[in-house]
Amino acid sequence: MLILQSLLTLLPLLSVVYAASIRLDARQNGNSSSSSSNNNGTSSNSTAAGPYGLSNARCENVKLSVPVNLTLANFTNVDNNYSNQSYITRQVIDFTEAQANWTAAHGPSMNTTFNLNRTFSINGYYCTPIRGAKNDSALWNLVHGIGFDSSYWDYTLSKEYSVVRHAASYGYSTFRYDRLGTGGSETPSTGGFDVVRAQTEVAIYQGVLQQLRNSTKVGGKKHNKIVGIGHSYGSIQTQAVSMMTPQLLDAVVLTGYTTNSTNLPGYLHAASYSIANKIFPDRLANKSDIWLVTGSNASDINGFFYPPYYSEASFDLARSTEQAVTLGSLFTVGAVGGMSNFTGPVQVVNGAKDFIFCSSNCWGGPNGTDIPSGVKMLYPNAKNFTSYIAENTGHGITAHYSQPMVAEEIAQWIAAQGL
Repeated sequence: MLILQSLLTLLPLLSVVYAASIRLDARQNGNSSSSSSNNNGTSSNSTAAGPYGLSNARCENVKLSVPVNLTLANFTNVDNNYSNQSYITRQVIDFTEAQANWTAAHGPSMNTTFNLNRTFSINGYYCTPIRGAKNDSALWNLVHGIGFDSSYWDYTLSKEYSVVRHAASYGYSTFRYDRLGTGGSETPSTGGFDVVRAQTEVAIYQGVLQQLRNSTKVGGKKHNKIVGIGHSYGSIQTQAVSMMTPQLLDAVVLTGYTTNSTNLPGYLHAASYSIANKIFPDRLANKSDIWLVTGSNASDINGFFYPPYYSEASFDLARSTEQAVTLGSLFTVGAVGGMSNFTGPVQVVNGAKDFIFCSSNCWGGPNGTDIPSGVKMLYPNAKNFTSYIAENTGHGITAHYSQPMVAEEIAQWIAAQGL
């Protein structure tokens, strides 16, 4: 019995050593197109940082006013300011059972349009290296996904979980902002379908990038080179920007993203989206009823986590900071993006057990391929294309044990592009 217990104790450590050896072999062989991380984040490689260390970031709060002027198609025969849980759930049921029928009945349809001409207040954080700043290096623009705010990128569980800190450890500056309705950014109280939707958020993203490039509002200087880094819904927007205005980006990193949307209905059902101010009455009491969060701990885990490859402290942190979303955003994730003429380098990063974009098996692509590699077809002119898959990792990558190695992978990949 003692021998068995000892073996069980050693198994996680052996898996880490094995994963680290695979990682090292891949780098030595120059094969970075598809590789795996460890499953508990305890190896020395996973916590490694650049030459300036993980305490090298100095951050400041930045408020931006971002104008949006769009002609948008109306949704029809919907309650644009819904406030009833039964109505919300029924829309999810109808949309997921027959999306084409729902869209035919409710749009959005270009038969009826309106002009959204509005300036949104966007909250962000600019972080620079305390020492070792790279001259003329690319700024990392970080855009989070549904269920998070920009703290996703500076995850406070520990320093090695922070993408921002990994960037600064290599001499890179970052800008991360809270998407519309999250964190310290403006939260519209109406327009749960028409206003708060993917097209609006892509326009905000473009506006942020234009200010980063053409003004001195962030960091007191214009940023000539920018790497667009997204997670999930943030990756969907990043991909859309690289299609619509590729000149705004010099490299693209899409995390928690593939072209496979077959499990969107499964995700929407599993999430059990509920009125945010009812689920978190203290923290999100100021949100109107158009704003939704996952209905329970189990709902959150189903969509974003892969048990048991994260600590309970990490789950508690993610849950206690969960941010809200609208039906308009959820139902328009497929309405933006597509084939891009972008010519810069592209990296795709996913957890192997991503429930939303891989149905919990990112290795299970057609004809023996992995699913994330399918993103390559969107970038026929990319300078190069790289796919990285982290084992034992769900959709909410940053909360998992593998995150330190994932953050390091992104940092080293960007550095290898000469940016």
